[in-house]
Amino acid sequence: MEIPKEAIQIENRNVIPRAVTELSQELEDPEGKPYLISFARYNEKVCEINALSSNKARKAVETLKRIGMKIRSVADFQREHIDRIPVDKKGDYLKLYNKLSGDIDLKEIKLQQDARIFYFDIEPERTFYVIAITENHLETDKQKRHSR
Repeated sequence: MEIPKEAIQIENRNVIPRAVTELSQELEDPEGKPYLISFARYNEKVCEINALSSNKARKAVETLKRIGMKIRSVADFQREHIDRIPVDKKGDYLKLYNKLSGDIDLKEIKLQQDARIFYFDIEPERTFYVIAITENHLETDKQKRHSR
């Protein structure tokens, strides 16, 4: 004997449809979205990504993956043990600031040995801008000599 369709509908009246209980991505809490990684400000002249040894390259990719999956606020950087070391505008670091507006505060992430990821982020937008990935640490103590 088959159950009439009307009886099935009556029986399920108190059940909330699954589609109603799940938020669409547009309605999801923006606090829950991880940072978006952008290479829009990438500095090809400074970057040494092709020179990274396999361990440093693997560490760089793992770090970027964690940022793109787990970082949802500035506090998450600390929880995930991802550096936010300020970069001074001096020495070889000046090259990193090429074509960036004056109000940008660059930071670096130490990978392995001297390898670094240089970046800035905009928290309200949850955007992480990669500026350069280097194999070797940039010199900060170098002063340009001016010819007389």
